[in-house]
Amino acid sequence: MKTMTATLAAALLVGAAAAPLAVADNSLPGDILVDMRMRYENVAQDGKLGADAITLRTRLGWKSPEWNGFTFLGEVENVTAVDGDDDYNSGFNGLSQYAGIKDGEFTELNRLQVAFSPFENVSVTLGRQYLQFDDGQFVASAGHRQDKNSHDAIRIGWSHGAFDASYVYHDRINRGPGDNSDWQSDSHLFHAGYEINDTLDVSGFAYFIDITSAGGRDRSNTTLGARLAGERSYGDLGVEYAVMYAHQTDYASATIDFNLAYFASDLAFSYGGAELALGYDVIEGNGSTGFANPLGKNHDFLGWADVFSGGGRQGTVDGVEDFNVMLSWSREWEAGFVRGLSTGVRRHEFEAERTGADLGSEWDAFVELDLPQGLSLALETADYDGPGVAPAPADVSRTWVVLSYRR
Repeated sequence: MKTMTATLAAALLVGAAAAPLAVADNSLPGDILVDMRMRYENVAQDGKLGADAITLRTRLGWKSPEWNGFTFLGEVENVTAVDGDDDYNSGFNGLSQYAGIKDGEFTELNRLQVAFSPFENVSVTLGRQYLQFDDGQFVASAGHRQDKNSHDAIRIGWSHGAFDASYVYHDRINRGPGDNSDWQSDSHLFHAGYEINDTLDVSGFAYFIDITSAGGRDRSNTTLGARLAGERSYGDLGVEYAVMYAHQTDYASATIDFNLAYFASDLAFSYGGAELALGYDVIEGNGSTGFANPLGKNHDFLGWADVFSGGGRQGTVDGVEDFNVMLSWSREWEAGFVRGLSTGVRRHEFEAERTGADLGSEWDAFVELDLPQGLSLALETADYDGPGVAPAPADVSRTWVVLSYRR
């Protein structure tokens, strides 16, 4: 039944994706925004019933033409459980005996913003919007779950030559699923970047994050840090590198004390369509709490099984060290039904930063096809295998089949 439903639902998505092409003549001024994602997810977790979900995420929006320096953008978002939500724990359906798949059904206003550029090097954006600084570790609009995070904020940006700076007053993070998990905020975010030369960029940041909602107060923090990143070419060999350090303390509404550090480093070598990437991350914990990132991404870091992230924190109470290696390959074609292919596999080895205890390992892998007319099809998997003792999480395996359309 689920296989047939998934097949029919995928066919429905292809049909729905093709329909907006009929308005390509742009009878409405500005840009029509369409973003659809049909996803099947399966989760097997120790101590829980196996979970399955087929969900369709649809975003529809419009971006106006520029008028005297002003632009307007509005977008709504809907998630529908195509085969019902009785075979997984969405976090709000009361089925805690199942493994978690945090994709509940909802319809919400995803973005509603006004942008203004009074001068060529100054921009102001007010309203519900996407935000991201650097790699998104601390400030981002996380989008792995079907409900992509957005932010109620005012952002002021300024640039001059190779230098850029931003200030954000942050009022609310719209966390998924729906509006049941949103956190109110009274936060001030400062970020600046400078391109030293063609091979090296440097950025610095000071985030004063105050989560005033009851469920997130202990994630309130001050995070200060810097990041270096760049790339070079040696003939056909490409090299990319990045290193980041941050220091974090409790702030404002937090009711607990913490004083923690974060370090991340990445090095990647590419040749032709192949890439070898190495990563080493150290995230501190003090024995009672871990590193807070209530406004940041989770899924892109510490493995796709997401066992060490969520709820506005990363790692464990004893912190985490993650050494990972990834091998990937990609290729593009000018014509044909398949326009591009990318595939890769990553291995993570985890241990507790504070105690050195074994925290297990994880394999992640993916295959993605780029198809015509804005379509893509992907198969992704994550398999975490832990030691079975605290503070390590329970073993979990996740698999996704994803059909996406974007216009």
